[in-house]
Amino acid sequence: MDQHVPPLLRRGRSRRLQALRNRASARHRGPARVHRDQAPQLRREADAVVKAQASPARAAAQELAGQVAVVTGAARAIGRETAETLAARGASIVSIDLADADETVAAIESRGGAAVSIVSDVSEEDAVGPAFEQALETFGRIDVLVNNAGVFAGVERRPFWEIPVDEWDRLMAVNLRSVFLCSRAASGPMREARQGRIVNIASNVITFGMANLMHYVASKAAVIGMTRSMARELGPFGIAVNAVAPGLVTTEITVQTVPEEYRKLVADGQCLTEAILPSDIAAAVAYLAGPSARMVTGQTLLVNGGATMGPA
Repeated sequence: MDQHVPPLLRRGRSRRLQALRNRASARHRGPARVHRDQAPQLRREADAVVKAQASPARAAAQELAGQVAVVTGAARAIGRETAETLAARGASIVSIDLADADETVAAIESRGGAAVSIVSDVSEEDAVGPAFEQALETFGRIDVLVNNAGVFAGVERRPFWEIPVDEWDRLMAVNLRSVFLCSRAASGPMREARQGRIVNIASNVITFGMANLMHYVASKAAVIGMTRSMARELGPFGIAVNAVAPGLVTTEITVQTVPEEYRKLVADGQCLTEAILPSDIAAAVAYLAGPSARMVTGQTLLVNGGATMGPA
């Protein structure tokens, strides 16, 4: 039951547990070292240690209660699943998307959560500022930012020497500049509060490159570099910055735009050959946004079924 706990920590727990047991039973050995009224309390403490060892704290419900999470691109797919997952853990949600996220908001509110949808272009500086001001006016704070908005589906694959400059600029604006603009806007209230979490959605293509999609690969690789730099700059303010790098996720969009044969080929190349779902990515984001990741920053979490391994 303690297989994932470092040996030193296990020994420390064991010593504490034994000490509690010894104290609780001390009245049965010679001169009383523990007052009779203290024994039941000490036994309860010992039982609590046993319970903690057997069931590590994993209670996700309401671990983000009282916090506010901004999720870009939350109208559908990974963004929507992430927004609903964070809401289920107690966070109030602000969706910022070019599309109206009314369905996301309705789903969250139907379960007793709080959410608002702000229609805005996160790649435009003049739009991002007012969007975050509205988020602050609505909920008064920003604790979590998930930079999920991005372009992939529908991008035409072609050799890099055939990529039009306007297409390059469009991908860089949505996939990269939006991360910069939104992180800059969110970091203000986070720095003032001296706490916060930023999670950037990258891609596992950064680990192996992908032919004929150089602009997409470059944009996501830059997100990883930005994540690490922001982690260093924001760490002194108690703000953690990490990235999640998904493999090919099965969504309505990918089903419509990616041939089934290719999706099967990708899945067969994974160690875990089941389809990667939006919920898998949302769970990774929720971990990085939650208290269990208190000392995790500057990292890239690959969620790709083991398609690639090693540091990103």
